[in-house]
Amino acid sequence: MNAGILIGFLAYLALLAYIGWWANRFTKTEDQYFVGGRKVHILAAALSDKASDFSGWLMLGYPGSAFKAGLGAFWAAIGCLFGTLADYVLIGPRLRIYAGKFRAITVPDYLEARLKDDTKLIRILGAAIILVFMTAYVAAQFAAGGKALAQAFDISVNTGILITVIILTAYVITGGFFAVVWTDVVQALFMLLTLIIVPILALAKIGGLEKATQYMEPAKLHPFGGAVGFAALIFAIGYASWIVGYLGQPHIVTRYMSVEDPRKLRRPGIFISGIWTIIVLWGAFFAGFLGYAMVKAGILQVSDPERVIPAMAVELMPSWLAGFVIAGIISAIMSTADSQLLVASSAVTRDLYHKVLGKELGKKQIVNIGRIVVLGVAIFALYGALTGSKFIYGMVATAWGGLAVGFGPILTLSLWWKRVTKEAGIIGMAYGLISEVILESKIYGWAFNPNAPGFFGTLGSIFNGVPVFFINFFVTLFIIIIVSLLTKPPEDVVKLHEQIFKKVPVQEGGKKVMEARAKSQIENVAEFIKARGFA
Repeated sequence: MNAGILIGFLAYLALLAYIGWWANRFTKTEDQYFVGGRKVHILAAALSDKASDFSGWLMLGYPGSAFKAGLGAFWAAIGCLFGTLADYVLIGPRLRIYAGKFRAITVPDYLEARLKDDTKLIRILGAAIILVFMTAYVAAQFAAGGKALAQAFDISVNTGILITVIILTAYVITGGFFAVVWTDVVQALFMLLTLIIVPILALAKIGGLEKATQYMEPAKLHPFGGAVGFAALIFAIGYASWIVGYLGQPHIVTRYMSVEDPRKLRRPGIFISGIWTIIVLWGAFFAGFLGYAMVKAGILQVSDPERVIPAMAVELMPSWLAGFVIAGIISAIMSTADSQLLVASSAVTRDLYHKVLGKELGKKQIVNIGRIVVLGVAIFALYGALTGSKFIYGMVATAWGGLAVGFGPILTLSLWWKRVTKEAGIIGMAYGLISEVILESKIYGWAFNPNAPGFFGTLGSIFNGVPVFFINFFVTLFIIIIVSLLTKPPEDVVKLHEQIFKKVPVQEGGKKVMEARAKSQIENVAEFIKARGFA
């Protein structure tokens, strides 16, 4: 084991431990544990949002995909960038306003209040979707941690998984949401530096981009992987389909519910998240792309394409700096898994135990139960990581898709359409949960496969490589719209939606017209609502 790498890595862990200890002083109530008391600064929320978004997929799965597919994998980056923008435009500000109005802590909290569901079915379905797919998502992060540590310290992947689980679970249990947000800020900066430094060093090592392309097969230099016509369109959709998933990820949208001011989720939020996303996706893509050229040139040896970045760090950097890069990779993994563990914990603690079963406990007791649930979910995810395929890109896509279909359509419609009903929400969420579990297993993975049995084989021949969740998202959206049109929402629910999101005058309170119009409509609405106590 390289001592320099170990020193750099341990220094990073010490920093995380300090943040967890510091944050624990601000984690005394349920509201503070799950959404940071709704007092999180926009800079911290935006960086935490993106750090919890990209996970081990960014540092291992996506570079591995670029390693194998070449230039065509860049469509995934395009999908992620526009998905990020869609979240801040379609979900963020409106969800924060509604969450403030209803004092919602979780996504099922919000959906139950927004749709006025007195059956508790929306809350139960929401908790089930979170537990099933979030546990699978956490398992993917644990597997990613195992791969990174195995490459850095020459240990087995399973040993690396166990180390990742111990580190991550400990500081989530200790600090709650506040610790997660501020460790995410540090982790986002680590990820940013890693994905700037590694491609630059790789480019210098191989002798420039032109020299690197000489080692590439023609298909790896083609934007559609060599496909033409309809096949090229399907190729692009297959990679860019991540965009729809952003609308339904509880561990991401919870960040918007925690922001101190909904108005800041527009200009500052989009700017911070957009710039960070562009840089890291560029870096992750070129790390995988150049990593393949280095392997072909005989500079680098990699047994698993998804371990290309840690292999490049060990090869190109001094050992102590490589230790920090490995820490950056673990940062990406932890920044998602910690948020997911916390969301899964809130699903059991608040949505099921407290709200559905009606168990009245003190705020401190709820926090403690939440910590026990974190440990339980981590144990189930550990089992999944040890026994699963350990193919990070596919594992993340499967879990991402389940959450996207389960929450994305109903969450988006509930924020923008006053006519959506609780019956539509129940049927849509139930369909999303059941269909994703069945389809993902029946089709033999996360994407349509032409070799799948029966009817799915026919679909697979047409949509080969397109993730199941992309098609299923729009099916679920259609189901919710049809059921909403066949049922009727309560009048007070419709009126509340109209009252909260009615357009307000661009000039109010003596402001100059130009000053008022410089703001977006959502900023004017948010200011109007905040002044009247809704948020």
